[in-house]
Amino acid sequence: MNRRIINNEEAVSPVIAVILMVAITVVMAAVLYAWLGGIIGGSPKSPPTGSMMVENDGTDVWKVSIIKMNPTVSINSVHWYLLDVSDMTKVEGMVSDIYGFKNGEGQAVTYVDNDFDAKVSPGDQFVIYPGSAGTSLESYPDLTDYSFRMKFDPTGDTIGYDTEFAS
Repeated sequence: MNRRIINNEEAVSPVIAVILMVAITVVMAAVLYAWLGGIIGGSPKSPPTGSMMVENDGTDVWKVSIIKMNPTVSINSVHWYLLDVSDMTKVEGMVSDIYGFKNGEGQAVTYVDNDFDAKVSPGDQFVIYPGSAGTSLESYPDLTDYSFRMKFDPTGDTIGYDTEFAS
């Protein structure tokens, strides 16, 4: 039995399916490109600006307070450094690695997030315990004339100016 097709209605459905699949693929590629490029949910393209202040209340504990930070950035994107008088790094790390620790919990440098937003923002503090036994600062009991630096990891730019520990 010979069958003759006058109108190809059976072929319409696969063509529409292919067009929809191509359209979905293009949209998904655009979203992935925007996500990886930092347009959607990423870190700012330019580094934040900020300022810090160092204080010591007469004890061995030093506090570096964040005064300004614009924009505030995730603790996962900021690297901190403690530098000696020769500008050599003595200890360093990511803010996320010292987030939430308290004195005596094995960290010589801790980050206190006073507004609990998991961002480096004004009012937050780095607390430094020089000479703490069993920590990276055990052999550094005096930090006078040392300095503190923060860098924005996505760009490598320094945030603000180095802050010096003065007696």
